Amino acid sequence: MSDERPAGVDMYRHYRRLLKDNWLGEAICWTVVVPNDGIPLTLAEIGERVSGGTSYEIHEKASFEDDYSDEADWAMLAGQSGSVTELFEYNGCHGTYPPTLPRLSVGARAYSVYWNVNANNRVAFAADGELLLMVDAMYPEEWAQEPNLTRWPELVAMAPHFKWRNGKSWRAAALATIELTTGARLSLDWFDQERPYLTSQDPVSG
Repeated sequence: MSDERPAGVDMYRHYRRLLKDNWLGEAICWTVVVPNDGIPLTLAEIGERVSGGTSYEIHEKASFEDDYSDEADWAMLAGQSGSVTELFEYNGCHGTYPPTLPRLSVGARAYSVYWNVNANNRVAFAADGELLLMVDAMYPEEWAQEPNLTRWPELVAMAPHFKWRNGKSWRAAALATIELTTGARLSLDWFDQERPYLTSQDPVSG
């Protein structure tokens, strides 16, 4: 009999600890972009894709405590782990929804999770400019009707942890799924580092 834990279990436990009695449980949007060619997006490319080509600004590095998110209609802290780009919004959800997530996924795969204080949420996946999957993290029993579900096998593997009625944490499961898929980990240490950020007005559609 094997003693190995199923993939993602340790990640799930990490996020349960992270979210316990923490402001992250209130409202976040965490988006991770994995380029097909292994070349990370530049800040300018991120700004163009999120804004839809409208005016945006790239700011020098700042800490999360600087409350960067009040400066514009959308603001994102940006980080990189190797070729992977990590984007964090505290007072926003642009990374998760069209048209932003599909634009971020051009020549890449883009994954995002969002929730707010009312537990409105989405977990989404786009690739090569197309939104392939967007689900409500609280109702994994409804995912079976999604035609592209099998294109995100890590989400399928983590589905049992989304069953919040059984005492599970769908928030922790969503973040663990992103890490299991991309290797990008969200932690309090991530916010301790000064990072560049982008701001602009609301993204344009199309």
